[in-house]
Amino acid sequence: MAVMRRELPSGTVRMREHRPTLWNHPLLTATLGALAVIVAYQLLSGTLFWARVKIDDVRYGYPRSYQLDGFVGFGESNGTPTHFVALNLHRQIVVLVTAGDDPAHTSVLKGPYLFGNDEEYSPVTLRLVDVTGDGYPDVVLNVDHQQVVWVDQPRQGLFRPLTPQERLAAAQVLGTAP
Repeated sequence: MAVMRRELPSGTVRMREHRPTLWNHPLLTATLGALAVIVAYQLLSGTLFWARVKIDDVRYGYPRSYQLDGFVGFGESNGTPTHFVALNLHRQIVVLVTAGDDPAHTSVLKGPYLFGNDEEYSPVTLRLVDVTGDGYPDVVLNVDHQQVVWVDQPRQGLFRPLTPQERLAAAQVLGTAP
């Protein structure tokens, strides 16, 4: 045991026994430091997730949606482009296609169902790209690092999924070739 010496203002010396406290132990200091790092990490990651969701709320709304207009080769006789609306409806992706000359008849393209935590917050986007080389733009859906392609069939006035033979050519056009 250590003895501590203190001199009082009166000039007398007081001797007192110094007991080591638990607060001075290095293991406690390391444990508290690790706990502080874990708490800071949890607070920071929660704050960043919240901020990302709020930014996506402003950008895409909730449920997540995206709109696009384009000339696809059918339903545009009056000069109005076809209107596309992509929605993430509680993890089920849906694309609504409204022909420019007949807004009363809207067709629905059913996309993938998303699995995983917080996938209802995944933004969905569309673009029109001719992946088959037929001269008509095809619909490319981007969601959660996936691309789904529907091929334009202007004579039938509809979109269909890619065939296995078209997948390799589409992957090369979209830059996702293996």
